[in-house]
Amino acid sequence: MTTRHILFLAMVRHGLVFPTLAVVAELIRRGHRVTYLTSEPFAEPVAATGAEVVRYDSPLAGVDAAEVFAEDDAGALPHLLYLRENVAVLRAAEAHFGATAPDAVLYDDFPFIAGRLLAHRWRRPAGRLSVAFVSNEHYSFSQDMLDDSGAMDPLALPAFRARLTDLLTEYGTSGPVETFWTAIERFNLVFIPKAFQFAGDTFDERFRFVGPCFERRSFLGDWTPPRDGRPVVLVSLGTTFNDQPDFFRDCVKAFAGAPWHVVMTVGDQIDVGALGPVPGNIEVRRWVSHLAVLEHARACVTHGGMGTVMEALYFGCPIVAVPHSFDVMPMARRVAELGLGTVLRPHEVDGERLRAAVESVARDGAVESRVRRMQAQVRQAGGTPRAADEIEAYLRRAV
Repeated sequence: MTTRHILFLAMVRHGLVFPTLAVVAELIRRGHRVTYLTSEPFAEPVAATGAEVVRYDSPLAGVDAAEVFAEDDAGALPHLLYLRENVAVLRAAEAHFGATAPDAVLYDDFPFIAGRLLAHRWRRPAGRLSVAFVSNEHYSFSQDMLDDSGAMDPLALPAFRARLTDLLTEYGTSGPVETFWTAIERFNLVFIPKAFQFAGDTFDERFRFVGPCFERRSFLGDWTPPRDGRPVVLVSLGTTFNDQPDFFRDCVKAFAGAPWHVVMTVGDQIDVGALGPVPGNIEVRRWVSHLAVLEHARACVTHGGMGTVMEALYFGCPIVAVPHSFDVMPMARRVAELGLGTVLRPHEVDGERLRAAVESVARDGAVESRVRRMQAQVRQAGGTPRAADEIEAYLRRAV
């Protein structure tokens, strides 16, 4: 097909940026030009794909998301920060491109305000990239998260609604703010298999479920399995709400000397020294490629982030979900609903319960059978080649 210049927008979270990198690299391999707008921490891995990187100054940089939510019962501050982040993306994109717009705008779930407004101003086709669940007339992922968090609908918050209304007016959009907020794009690329989606059968041809798109992520460091043959378990609480030193200390105590090789990724918020003595069968890493570990693992302990859930299922690993934040509660529920592992309540879990849960799911034949069936769905969804095919097909129709 005719080569295109595609703008990707992805923001401030590993779980939003990393799933897109293999797709970007594949589009570039096929001859397309990709400009990728992101924040400084992700510039290097994005540049490694061959994309042109445009950096923006993130208002969320250095902000502890857990503290923001904990300090604001009404939920206004997180939403206002979210809106500021979108405005920062808008301004950076317009400053970079000036009067010469790209051929299309593809944006992830977080900067959807910026993505839709840029496409509207430039009169270019847009597409939404969803690494988690998607929403339609039958299921709303955003409402699911609101219900779990106890927060108000952001459009019910006067300050947020007023500022969003002003922004929409600035960009010349028409219609109620609710219509903009809930609109479904003509093209939605979904990085999970349809079988994992809530109400999956109700989603029409606007949604292309391609499953996870992986690349090896060598920038996260190398990893090799233990030589002693112990079964491997990965323990990770993601990158946003992972400041849980007590949880990781409990894991060290529970698995010390156990017939398991434990790989714990703790990110950059934990003082590793505060975990105490770490026995030889436990690795504590700030970062490591989960793909490299899960290829050899017998179980995966996760907060429930969709990226880790999909990685685990791709390699046929049963899941122990310990959801510490509202944004991953729907994923944990889906794991339990489909019988792909078990869910532990964060305030009830300790190291011994966690170890017992790991050993239970690892030896449960029924869980293994269901995980293997879902593994087949994940791998058959098409991954990176299909994602690039779907983008190209959409651009042929729309440009």
